[in-house]
Amino acid sequence: MAAKLEVFTLEDIKAFTDNFNKKNMVGDVQFGKVYRGKIEGGTNIGAEARDVTVKIWNKLSDYIAFTYDEYMMVKEEVEFLENPTMKGHPNLAKLIGYCCEEVKGVVYELSPRDSLRNLMVKDDLKWVQRINIILELARLLKFLHSQDKPYPVFNVIASHILLDWDLKPKLIDFPVVSKGIMGERSTQKKYIRCVDPYFNLRGGDWETSCEVFSFGIILLGLISKGISDLEEQENPDLILDHMLHSWAKMEYRPHCSLAHKSLQEDWGYLAEDGTAITELGMHCIEFVPVNRPSMEDVLVRLESLHIFQRLGDSRPHKRDKKFHDDPMCM
Repeated sequence: MAAKLEVFTLEDIKAFTDNFNKKNMVGDVQFGKVYRGKIEGGTNIGAEARDVTVKIWNKLSDYIAFTYDEYMMVKEEVEFLENPTMKGHPNLAKLIGYCCEEVKGVVYELSPRDSLRNLMVKDDLKWVQRINIILELARLLKFLHSQDKPYPVFNVIASHILLDWDLKPKLIDFPVVSKGIMGERSTQKKYIRCVDPYFNLRGGDWETSCEVFSFGIILLGLISKGISDLEEQENPDLILDHMLHSWAKMEYRPHCSLAHKSLQEDWGYLAEDGTAITELGMHCIEFVPVNRPSMEDVLVRLESLHIFQRLGDSRPHKRDKKFHDDPMCM
């Protein structure tokens, strides 16, 4: 029998996070903040503490107009994650419970290493790890898009993805539930900050092609150690020329790689893959949506990379393998 969701009090989630201690803060999401937490063993003698992730909605967010918005966001996220189709997916955060008191929040069964946003620019992630993260995210989006009624996850950005200690990506923020398995729901759509410049310019309904663009931004950020910090800008509608996709379009040349030089020194990096995944990323961020691939096409191209055919090679040093010269985008 499936475990019943816990209904937590404000005092509970304060206790989990040491009163929202800044030391426990993982990062910001569009509508709030994410914290590392710990649920103590309680009255069970010898019971171990449980590591969790706590996400709270922020009343001061420019994108939450009313307290009702927060309540609806919690309600819709709970309904989505508890839907039998979605529940248990390895790249969706597992829900433990929620709080709907003065502070609205949810608690996930997840011990986070860090957000993808924070790790993207660091040297902690090697080339093969980055490619595996990209592959898992592609599989998740393909899964969501392949439902009878596709579920688009608005605002797929690096700060909305946490990595566990095995570097498995977990999507932990769902700003709007619309269409998909739950039908037309929230009116929060007008508050969403999106990355896709075509959508920003033309408006209309959010489509799966918008997700492909967002995925392309994450892909290019991971291979170049860059990041699109749209959520940190005071006026995101006026900064398109500062975003990662603008940089990529300026730097890209056909048959070249945007992979960071340091990543090209990693074991497992292959010049053919550097070029292929760069071209895939550029294809994903085409301005006109109909020119972008589907996530099914993206997944096929990722799975055809040479690295996945050579992961069984036990030679530990790159110098033990032969490589073609990798032309850099200059």
